[in-house]
Amino acid sequence: MMMKVPFHPRNMSLAVALSAFAGCTIAPPQITLTSIRRADSTSSANEYELEFELVNTQGKAVELETWSYSVVAPDGSTYGGSWAALAVLPGDARKSLVVPAVLDATASTAPGASLTVSGELAYRDPGNIARLLREAGLLHSRSTFQGSAAIVDALRVKPAAAAQSASPSIPPPQPAPPTPAG
Repeated sequence: MMMKVPFHPRNMSLAVALSAFAGCTIAPPQITLTSIRRADSTSSANEYELEFELVNTQGKAVELETWSYSVVAPDGSTYGGSWAALAVLPGDARKSLVVPAVLDATASTAPGASLTVSGELAYRDPGNIARLLREAGLLHSRSTFQGSAAIVDALRVKPAAAAQSASPSIPPPQPAPPTPAG
């Protein structure tokens, strides 16, 4: 036996709202971890540059908002961070972006070791309906990612102490010669 659902105007408006919502979002940017570079190092910590390639397969530009991510080393040490993206991913384009991370200096965070990175990137869908839904707090567009890469050593060369001075050496002022008494 088939059960009939009575027609109510609110059922129709809900159906219209859902179909409008489904058509207002775009495909999320595709995110791939491409490299992990050790950019700086001390005896206690390493600073890394996590490089990602983002691909926008849509014809419209997407405003990138915030990265939320975690980095896990083989020994279980972790770094969690948020980073303002402050970038626009043009339509039908690829772009490389770098975000930072810091981990304790251990054998499992040295060059050659593999780190796992996962998280999400918040972005803004273009379009008026998406903007209205976002402003109402109903739309939160996010693209998730996960990947692993071996650490490549890319330490920045630090200048020697003598080479740090950009200005030539200026001799100290000499005392004025004595004036003859007269």
